[in-house]
Amino acid sequence: MKLLPTQTDEISLSALGEEASFMLMRHDFSTLADRFGYVLAHGRETAAAIEADYLGAAALPRKAESNERPSIVVKYFNPNSTGLFAVVECSVPVAVGGAVLLELIVTGKGEEKHITVEDISGVSA
Repeated sequence: MKLLPTQTDEISLSALGEEASFMLMRHDFSTLADRFGYVLAHGRETAAAIEADYLGAAALPRKAESNERPSIVVKYFNPNSTGLFAVVECSVPVAVGGAVLLELIVTGKGEEKHITVEDISGVSA
């Protein structure tokens, strides 16, 4: 998803993380795929790839505090030549005491930035 120059601040990126998290919580894989895409689709249909990776992660969720709302953290990269700008880490509840990590990556150069679903994972490595 292409971002406006005004959407790269922490508040805007957190709001996008919350939007993506709620789509995942509702199992709205098609809308999530259409809106954000998925870096790790690897040739699979995007919505099906998100669903499969979510189900795999949800089967082995991370430990999380009991919470019905996602926890969102925005981290900015130091200036670099790779185009990595920020990561939005979303801890999305899937069960009592469990959550999956939904990561959105912000990339681009100059004013042009895009946000994409980077990964969905369960148990910490």
